Amino acid sequence: MNTLWTFGDSLTAPFDEKYTWSADYIKWKGYVPKVYGDIMSERLGYTLKNLGVGGFDNYSIFQKFCDISHKIKKNDLVIFGWSSPIRFRLVNSGDNWTTILPKYHNRHSDLKDITEETLSQIIMNRESFKFVDEVNSWIRMMTNMISDVDIIHWTSFDRRIMAIFVENVELIKDETKDVVSDTHFSEKGQLQLSEILLNHYYSDRTKKIKVI
Repeated sequence: MNTLWTFGDSLTAPFDEKYTWSADYIKWKGYVPKVYGDIMSERLGYTLKNLGVGGFDNYSIFQKFCDISHKIKKNDLVIFGWSSPIRFRLVNSGDNWTTILPKYHNRHSDLKDITEETLSQIIMNRESFKFVDEVNSWIRMMTNMISDVDIIHWTSFDRRIMAIFVENVELIKDETKDVVSDTHFSEKGQLQLSEILLNHYYSDRTKKIKVI
């Protein structure tokens, strides 16, 4: 059986009660909703390997792919949900990676010898297009060098990333009418995302068949 591999941040990862927003949404729904990887794997009849992690930066997403790339087989489907290029990672006092989220960088008290001023300056520096093009270079590399595997790239963070830009899907705050005031995709939003990606997948495969 073929495998669907999904990489990304909290828009890709399963809903998980360890995150407050996700726990509140699960409680509001009364069950754990599916994410796009669940929906697509069921539609395609593929085994799902969801490697999305809440709060991930693009470096961590790319490394996660590199770490397991040897397990990806011919005719598998790989999907990257790229995050904000402004996010980055540093090593904390426990010698582990910590993703720096621009809105929450003041929460990272476990960073060794890194001041709040330094974090703010790095975040300002990362507004450069250079960090967008860095992600685009990874995408170009995969497009040119990986064969026999279908790859889809999408993002909802930055139109300059060479990926399907996803917008106008339902958010949790919309579905719950702000009872859960959160901007992650709702269950319907995840379904809408899966339809966008499946349409792209089928369209791309049709084009490849015509070329052959």
